[in-house]
Amino acid sequence: MDEFVPAPYYVVESSEQIKAFADPLRIRILGILRESAATIRQIVELLGESYSKVQPHLRCLLDAKLVVEVNSMSSDDSAEKCYRAVARLFDIRPMPGDVERDVALIKPVLDRVRSEVLASVMLFPAATTYFHVRAGSLTPEHVAEFNRRFVALLAEFWGEQADEPEGEAMRMGFFTYRDPGDLLH
Repeated sequence: MDEFVPAPYYVVESSEQIKAFADPLRIRILGILRESAATIRQIVELLGESYSKVQPHLRCLLDAKLVVEVNSMSSDDSAEKCYRAVARLFDIRPMPGDVERDVALIKPVLDRVRSEVLASVMLFPAATTYFHVRAGSLTPEHVAEFNRRFVALLAEFWGEQADEPEGEAMRMGFFTYRDPGDLLH
């Protein structure tokens, strides 16, 4: 069987796929499977979780078609299925209006980003960390054009050539949202 190569980029728009991102454990599983193929036993070991806890989350990712079975590994006298994320980068684009789903999705993603950024700053104090925050008024058309250009930059820098032999593992998070302004204070 040919080695499965994940797409560099995948737009997530369906409700089922978006809901699959609403659980922190599923996000961690996807993180492992974006990097390489793994059996459920390997995923369990890397996560430090039980098989019974990981298996239904892996099933959810398979059902949502965010993970695929790529091949089987033989160890001893048994064969185990290997799984891989369908893409290296996921762009989540929920349709507006479902606030409960949006909150369920955004909270674990922001929690993970927060934890990773803090860990990165503490573990790699010599590395440059970039923070860019902007506020302003843009038309919906300009927001859509900005996102289109940003996606093109992601494809250029984090596409198939993203695994540079001399490079360091990097992550990027990007959010565009309506400014709640004085409503929070």
